[in-house]
Order: sequence, then C-alpha cells, then structure tokens
Amino acid sequence: MKPLLAALCLLSATAAWAGPPESSETYQVLYLAEPGVVVLQLTVLVEGEGPQRRLEKFIDALWKDLDSNRDGTVTIDEARGRILSAREAVQLQLVASDSNPVDASPDVSPKDGKISRAELVAYFKRIGLLPFVVRYQSRTADGDANQAEMANPGTDAPLFAQLDVNKDKKLSVEELANALEVLRQLDRDNDETISRAELQPLTTPARQNNRAMNNPQGAANPFVSLSSGESTPKLIRRIIDRYDSADPAKSGVPALTTKNQKLSRQELGATEAEFQKNDVDGDGQLDFAELRQYLSTAEPTLRLMLNVTEGKVEVLQGQTDQVRQSADGAIHLLVGTSQVSIAATPTAPANDVETMIRPLFTALDADANGYLEKSEAAENTAFGGSFADLDRDKNGKLFLEELVTFLKPRLEAAQNRVELSIVEQGRTLFDILDSNRDGRLAHREVRSISTKLSLWDTNGDGMLSESEIPLQYQMTATQGTLPNLGLFPAEGNRNRNSPDGRPTGPAWFRKMDRNSDGEISRREFLGELELFEELDSNHDGAIELNEALLARPAR
Repeated sequence: MKPLLAALCLLSATAAWAGPPESSETYQVLYLAEPGVVVLQLTVLVEGEGPQRRLEKFIDALWKDLDSNRDGTVTIDEARGRILSAREAVQLQLVASDSNPVDASPDVSPKDGKISRAELVAYFKRIGLLPFVVRYQSRTADGDANQAEMANPGTDAPLFAQLDVNKDKKLSVEELANALEVLRQLDRDNDETISRAELQPLTTPARQNNRAMNNPQGAANPFVSLSSGESTPKLIRRIIDRYDSADPAKSGVPALTTKNQKLSRQELGATEAEFQKNDVDGDGQLDFAELRQYLSTAEPTLRLMLNVTEGKVEVLQGQTDQVRQSADGAIHLLVGTSQVSIAATPTAPANDVETMIRPLFTALDADANGYLEKSEAAENTAFGGSFADLDRDKNGKLFLEELVTFLKPRLEAAQNRVELSIVEQGRTLFDILDSNRDGRLAHREVRSISTKLSLWDTNGDGMLSESEIPLQYQMTATQGTLPNLGLFPAEGNRNRNSPDGRPTGPAWFRKMDRNSDGEISRREFLGELELFEELDSNHDGAIELNEALLARPAR
C-alpha cells in the first residue's frame, strides 16, 4: 500500500453487510461519469424514519386537520387555501423554478367535490413534492472580475501558486499545513477571508474566467435520481446518448463507423459479471430492453447510510481503493479524474413558524401598525402565496397570525422530506475550497486544504500537483425547509455561509458572524472564552455552522 494511503481511513468492500434499519428507506442515484455508470444506493434516515414514511404521516395529519367538521370527509371548501399549490411550491422553492407544474385540484379520482387521502398523496407527487429530491447546481460563466481565475489547471492558478512557496509546482505537507498563515498575509481588507482579487498581484488586474473551459454553461446534469419520476425510457435514452460510441475499440464491433444505439461493457463501465447477467442474447451489447433490465438489477457501486438528523454518513458497502473517509466524516468516491464527496448536514433545532417569520414581518411592516397592507407585502415572495391567499378574512389587513396559519402546513410539508444537493465545485483548487461559492475563502475553508493531500495524491509521493486535482462534486443531504423563513438578517446584510447566499444557522450565529464567512472567530465571538472553547468542538479556532447547529440554547 502506498505510504500516504496507509494514513487514510479506507473502507472494506468485504465487510459484513449489516443492513440498514427497518425504518429507513433506500434511494438510488446514478452518476453518469466518464468511465461509466456509477450506482449510488443511499439509505436515508431522519429522526428514526425514512422520508417517505415521514411525508405520509404529515399527509395523514393534514388530511385529518382539513376535516374541520370531523365527518370523515374533506371537501374542496374545507381544503381551499390550506393545501400547497403548484404555484406556491415553485415560489417557496420547494420544486425547481424551471419546472412547469399544473395547478390542478387534488379532487380528480373521482371528481366528487371531496378529497380522499389517496388523492392528496397523488396530488403532492403530481406537483413535485417528493420525499427525496435531488437538486444539481453546475458551475456557470461569471462575468464579475472578482470571480476571475484561470480555468486551465497548471496555467498560473493564483491560489496554487501562492501556496507553492518553494515554486516546485507541488504542494508538500508543510506547505499545506502553513496555508492559513500564508494567506493571512494577503488579507488586505482584514475581513478574515481571502478573495480572488487578493490572490492576484497588486500590479496585475484580475483576468476574466471563462468557466466554459471547465464545464460548459448549460452542460447536462451528470446525476440522475431514480426516484425523481423521470420515465425509464427517457433515462435509458440519456444513458445511450452519453456512452454510445462509434469507436470500434469501445463498442466491440469491428469496422463500426456509426453509433449503434447499444452499449458494450467498455462503454457502460460495468463489471464482467454484471454485464453478462444482462446480456440476454449474448451479443456483447446491451440493447434498450437489456438496459432496462440492467437499471432494475444493477449492483450498487457504493451503499451509504445518510443519517440526516445527526449529520452522519456511514459506508455500508463499497470499494476499497476508490472510497475514502476524511476526518470530518465525509465520504469521498474517486471515479477516474473526478471525485464525489458525500456529507450530511445535522438538523438544526426546530423553531415554530411565528419565531421564524416575525423578523421578516416586522421589517415589512413599515408603518409599525401591527399588520401588512397589500402595498407592504406586494414585493415579497418569501411567503409563497398572494396577498389574497394570505388575507383569509379579506379585510385588507394581513396579520402575523394569518401568516402563521398559512405557512405552518407548508413548512411541515418541506421539513418532512430530504433534499440532496449536488454542487459541481470545479477543478481548480480555489473553486473546490470555496464550498459556498461566494468567491472568498473563509478560514475554515482554507484549513480544509490539509485534508486534500491524502484524498488526491494518486501517485503516492506525499505531494500534491495540479494535475492530481480532480473535478469535484459536493453532495450534501439535509432536512427540507422553506429557504426564506427565519432568514431575514436584522442588519440587512446577506450571509455567505450557504451556496445561494441566504444566511443560515441560529440567530446568534448569524449576528456574531460579522463578516458573513460562515464561521465565528474568537474576535467575533461575544461570549466568554470558556464558552467559545466549548462550542468549538474540533478546536480549530472557529465556531462553524455545524457546531452552531449542534449547540442547544441554555435553559
């Protein structure tokens, strides 16, 4: 074994299959990687239950609550305004903004003026409210000069060059360990973060970065969730389009000059046993029907347990030399020249809707009269519904209580499911370390550099060269929420500790994080040093979001 790999926490493929808890649920995600299809089997657990079971329990409770006269039936009138609509699902960011859901009544089978539990379940599925949802975010071209960095690895990437103190084109253990001290000297605005502009020499203007060189804007999402509702024929066609080659060496068909709409073992990247099991006619190619069978029986490349409540990822079964676990608990799967990192964010202590929405309500109530007029609420989309939807008594005044009544079932619908976000972080060192994609490196992001050497040192020389940096995908499982609730900063600033720029974490965390870098330094912390040391559980000199989420308020 290579010396460097000996220091890794390698995961045994021959370990006994303990099996997931009976209350969990399993979902499959395909990664259409360059070498072939990678099958990820994710067993998901939230508060001791699977997402499907949690969502069904929510629907049961909602259906009973809608039956206001307790006669055992739910009428259209009883449900009006109290069930999430397709339009609201998009506005509240519960489904993709580019989706085109049909705003239809749940009363469809039969259409009798009543809503059965089965109709309610089918309705939520129809508008895209699934128990397990996968969201993908690719890298895109950015015209902002502050986002400039050369996209070609090995051609004057500023961060790598700054850390390469001895200029030998490699980063040693010592250079990685000293990364934070080196970069602190470049923090010209003293905000405890490093921007791309600060990495550039003062005499050299920042150059524009065309990210199309790294990943073309609008490039296809390489991840597919088999629970997303996408039709099997469409998925098979997508796989054929991705891997079907006219190269005889890949297709296994001599003198082939065109694509044959079939996949060989080399094209698919399947094992010999897996391929032979599905090659029914024995022609060395999987046709459309055989690919359908392959998708239904394919052995997972990696089986993982995602405990979303505790923020833990556990390998249930996987490969040894391609699957590694870092000290922070994340699992890293190396596939050719790319790497997929899988983590789970621990669930934050729940707040009631009123606590979450009051800051935004107060900010919108410009005249401080205790309610919102239509003009005050007109520009806001965080609530999801129109003013008419929210103003239940139709008196032209929107009170906080009305908002709470409207949002409570919608928040519960979001919380009773799991979101798996997949972010393409790119191939340059800055891009990968900039986990929240804000164009700046916080100290916590810089400190993570030292963990990359053990993950990426493919030749085992104890050094990191730019050619060893893989195309990085970050996969994170979280409990669902309504993104805009409870996220209105008191001072009007936007935090940078989440991929989309919305502030996250407890209120005390957001208020102390004055530079909005997603962590609290000793300088920012307003409490006693003893409390800081207690909250800083990994003793790295900063309180990070996951540490703040695990902290419980004093009683």
